Amino acid sequence: MRILSFSLKIMLLLLAPVVMMTSCKDDEPTPDTATIHGTITIDNAPLWATWQDSGEVQLTIFPAFVDAAPPAGAGWGPISPNILYPGFPGGTFALGAPYNSQNPLVLTYVPGQTEYHYELEVDPGTYSALALGFRHDGVSDPSLKTATLGVHWNTPATVSHGIVIKADIGGGQIITIFDYPAPSTITVAKGDNVEINFKADFAFVTQWYQ
Repeated sequence: MRILSFSLKIMLLLLAPVVMMTSCKDDEPTPDTATIHGTITIDNAPLWATWQDSGEVQLTIFPAFVDAAPPAGAGWGPISPNILYPGFPGGTFALGAPYNSQNPLVLTYVPGQTEYHYELEVDPGTYSALALGFRHDGVSDPSLKTATLGVHWNTPATVSHGIVIKADIGGGQIITIFDYPAPSTITVAKGDNVEINFKADFAFVTQWYQ
């Protein structure tokens, strides 16, 4: 399988989005935590049936964005040119691991279902992205492993994959491979119970893993 061989030098220092999530509990949040809940609507959900044995669909939330080279960089946002290496063309994607990388919220495929409800318990603070991704078991490169199916952004009825990825093809020419609106930041306080609904599109796996 040939996987986005173009321009992925820009991602080699990153853990791509993909979609992992901190512990999701069914009980009410404690006074020291907050809850984020909602519904994710998945376009082209039947395509999931042919991929369900190849990996997991995971919901992830990312820490506040810091525009810096790893290990200082974190979160999901617009990354400045030359930050990751000399000549880096800039872009928008995740730097470092999600907040919940050790305990992702995994969605289970249900034939005919297009809406999936979720609930996450998180620490109070600001988060740079809430994203749904397909994490491929057969891909070892962390920069390619997860195809972002959709992110929460300011238009919940429309899908955004939340990434801008550019490639330097030589001769001073830079092309844009993917160009989607960035995720919206989320800020929660102790005891908050915030509803966030957004859309995703499973068909993005056919573009990411080509």
